[in-house]
Amino acid sequence: MAKELVPKKLVIEFIEGNFYDGVLIYKVNENGVVGRFKSIGIKGANFSKPTLNGILQNFIRHAGKSEGIDEQIDLP
Repeated sequence: MAKELVPKKLVIEFIEGNFYDGVLIYKVNENGVVGRFKSIGIKGANFSKPTLNGILQNFIRHAGKSEGIDEQIDLP
């Protein structure tokens, strides 16, 4: 088995609706052994807050359907 990246959390910062920077927190699975948490900075990602909100709406809809919720929350 080769090394595998196991993403755990993404922290991102926007300034005036545009991506500024972020941090990816992850672990590495190497031959079935999962190591400790590591992180790496993210710069220069080209996406905006409205793009992220669209992705989050899809996640919210999916969770709502699985919970049997008809009314959904719209993000600003």
